[in-house]
Amino acid sequence: MDLLLLEKTLLGLFFAIIVATVVSKLRGKRFKLPPGPIPVPVFGNWLQVGDDLNHRNLTEYAKKFGDIFLLRMGQRNLVVVSSPDLAKDVLHTQGVEFGSRTRNVVFDIFTGKGQDMVFTVYGEHWRKMRRIMTVPFFTNKVVQQYRQGWEAEVALVFTVYGEHWRMMRRIMTWVGGLRGGRD
Repeated sequence: MDLLLLEKTLLGLFFAIIVATVVSKLRGKRFKLPPGPIPVPVFGNWLQVGDDLNHRNLTEYAKKFGDIFLLRMGQRNLVVVSSPDLAKDVLHTQGVEFGSRTRNVVFDIFTGKGQDMVFTVYGEHWRKMRRIMTVPFFTNKVVQQYRQGWEAEVALVFTVYGEHWRMMRRIMTWVGGLRGGRD
């Protein structure tokens, strides 16, 4: 009975891989995509690239597939442009399309739905954030203006943490006394 179940499972897995390969090929034919290494179904090129997507690996792929090539990372397509001239052309002519990062649930949680500077979507909010971030914060005038407040905060931090440190030493001494001074 177990052998029959194993046979059916392996057969189903084989057909799933065939279907995924055919769908992947058809999807590639529908869009005119650049060349790249042959992806593995479901994983894409992750198994070939691994965690080592550095400039040396990208250079080797560029020698093999040309200045523009495609890496499939799972379900996402990653188009790599390795020529500086081509990269400049792509970013100047299609900068808006490449100016935003893809949204992700984790990023939304940590960035307030992309409202920070790094993960915000290109648009009016991004332009406002850019204007704010390019203002020089630490000019001599600003430093002198806020110096007393900053120094007071630093002194408060040292006072609070100094008290915690003294309390922790007392607790450790007390615990050591309970144990008879044994470590």
